[in-house]
Amino acid sequence: MTVFRVSVLRTLLVAISTFIAPPVLAQPDILILGDSQISFGAGKEYLRFFDQLSDRCKITPKRKKILSKLGDRETAAIGVRSTSLQSWTTPDGATKGAICDVDKKFGVNAGAYGIDGNPDRVFIQIGKGDAYQFCKPKQSAFVAMFEGGYYDPELLVLTFLGNSADRWANSPELALQDAYRTLEQIPDNIPCVFISSVPVYLKKTNDKRMKAQTEIARAFRKSGTQCAVVEGFNRKTRKKIEGKPVYFRRNDAGQVTDPHHPSPAAIRAFLDINSVDICDAVFSTLE
Repeated sequence: MTVFRVSVLRTLLVAISTFIAPPVLAQPDILILGDSQISFGAGKEYLRFFDQLSDRCKITPKRKKILSKLGDRETAAIGVRSTSLQSWTTPDGATKGAICDVDKKFGVNAGAYGIDGNPDRVFIQIGKGDAYQFCKPKQSAFVAMFEGGYYDPELLVLTFLGNSADRWANSPELALQDAYRTLEQIPDNIPCVFISSVPVYLKKTNDKRMKAQTEIARAFRKSGTQCAVVEGFNRKTRKKIEGKPVYFRRNDAGQVTDPHHPSPAAIRAFLDINSVDICDAVFSTLE
């Protein structure tokens, strides 16, 4: 084969491989995944917190060096309706459907912040759009999103609790199963922080979630050291947020209409109270 033909063939192969390759994403350095609390206000506050790590945390020379691993600290967040760790780790069926099924009422099931450089919240349907291809046959969402470096953050933050409250509170074994499966499906080179989601309005609901947090925190600690745990759902955050109408959506009469999704002000209070623990978890997992 002549040099000219080799050159032409090589050019064609490059062109074909470029055509069939997955889209190149504007990769976030820090990726936050959660449920509908992220979609309905928490996402923007989490982005602000992690973008400001150098101001929020006590920075020692060692921590300054660790921060350099996070590049420019581009942060993104995705919150998917009533999802849990089980939703993200299950390869098929209705549990996976919480992520991948099209919302019949709205046509979208997630709120995303900072994806592909867009700092604003956009409502999207997982499985549609170049940046959200997490739904493949017989693969969990975690496996699909990390496969081949499709998403490859320097730090992964997971914030879940409410949708698994009964499961984890009533069964330490299932909490341990969810923690193991999560760590099995997150690549070993991706440090992880698990932060319990924010207290809600009703005390009875929070009592159950407090018990669930205890079990999932214990489960993660038994499962390995890849994912540091922040038990942000605690006495201080409950005292600050629980039962306080000012932190929840209300009607004209002042009655709480959405007791499950705290306001951005509540998220800020939650993050402020837990700042030291979150900072410690981030730097410990990045070491």
